[in-house]
Amino acid sequence: MCPHCVHAELAVATDVGAAAFYASPDLQRWTRVGEFARDDLGLLECPDIFEMTADDGSTHWVLGVSANARHRDLPATYAYWTGAFDGADFIPDAHEPRWLDWGFDFYGAVTYPHHAADGREDPGLRHVIGWANFWDYPHNTPTLVTDGYNGDDMIVRDLRLVRRDGGYHLASSPTAALGEYSTATHEIGDIRVEGIHELAVHSLSFELSCEIEWDPAQPPEDLGIEVCRAQGGSRHVDVGIRPGDAVSYLDRRLTINPTAGRTSAALGDADGRMAIRLLVDRTSVELFVGDGRVVHSHRVFPLAGDDGIRLYSHGGGSVFRDLRVHELSLKPAAAADVEMAPAGPVP
Repeated sequence: MCPHCVHAELAVATDVGAAAFYASPDLQRWTRVGEFARDDLGLLECPDIFEMTADDGSTHWVLGVSANARHRDLPATYAYWTGAFDGADFIPDAHEPRWLDWGFDFYGAVTYPHHAADGREDPGLRHVIGWANFWDYPHNTPTLVTDGYNGDDMIVRDLRLVRRDGGYHLASSPTAALGEYSTATHEIGDIRVEGIHELAVHSLSFELSCEIEWDPAQPPEDLGIEVCRAQGGSRHVDVGIRPGDAVSYLDRRLTINPTAGRTSAALGDADGRMAIRLLVDRTSVELFVGDGRVVHSHRVFPLAGDDGIRLYSHGGGSVFRDLRVHELSLKPAAAADVEMAPAGPVP
C-alpha cells in the first residue's frame, strides 16, 4: 500500500500529457502530489491506477491511460505500465507502455475490482470494459441512421497479471459470466484445412474457440477464420495468423466499417500452435490470442444475412483442434443445447 493512501484519499486525473495524482484528507480539499508525464503518446484520458497480485504471488502497481499513439504506429487504446507507486511518484518498470488491445476500438477503458461472494476483494482479478469506438468516427457510423446512436461497449474482460518474457503483463479473457448467455453449443472437433473449409454453423453473435496447429518447419503463409461472411463472400471479417511474419491480425476491410483497416501484433513464440478465442457480436469482433496478452477489437457493421463462418489455410495446411462455437443471446439461457458435430479423424 502506498504511504499517501493510509491517511488520505487518492485520485488520479489527466492533465494534457500527464496522469496527475491528488491526495485529500476529507474528499473536499485536494492537493496535487505528483504526476506521470509522457509527451509522445498523444492526448491521455481516463487514467487508472491499481495494485494487483501476479500469478507468481508478487504484488505490483499498474498505471493505465487511454492514449493515441497512432503517429508512432502504435494503438490508440489502453496503454499501461507496471511499476512502483508511493502515492506521489510512479516509477515504471519500462519506459514504453504495453497495450491492452491492438485493435481500433477499445478506448476509454476502465477497470474495477472483482469481489468474492463474501464481499472480499480478489487481489489477483479485475474486470475491464472499453468503449467500442474512437474519436476518428464518432459521427459517421451506420447505427446513427438505423438506431439513432453510436458507441457500444466491448464485452467485459477478466484481467490477470502474469509474468512472461521477463516482465509483467495484463492478460485478458472474456469474462467467465459470458457462459451464462450461451444458447447453443456446437462441438465441431478437429478439422484439417488446406485451402478453405465452410462451417455449417451460421450465427451473428457467438464465441468461437480452438487451437490452431501447423508445421513450424513448413508453415502456411496465412491461416485463420472468416466471420460475418456474406453469402458468396463479398463481405467478411478476417482474423488470423501469418506464421512467417510471426503476427496475429484482424482485418475489417472487406465489410462495412467506419474506416477500413487491419491491425496486427507480434505473435510471440508460437512454436507451431496457438490458441485463440473469438467473440463476434452484431457490431463488433474481438480476437483473443494465446494467453490473452494480445487482443484485437474492431467495430464492424455486417448486414443481417452476413452470418457465415469459414476456415482458411493458404500456402500450406493447418489443423483447427477442439473447435467449438457457442451461440450467444442477450438473455441468460436456462440450459444450452449441445450439438456434436465430429469432423472425422485428423492426423
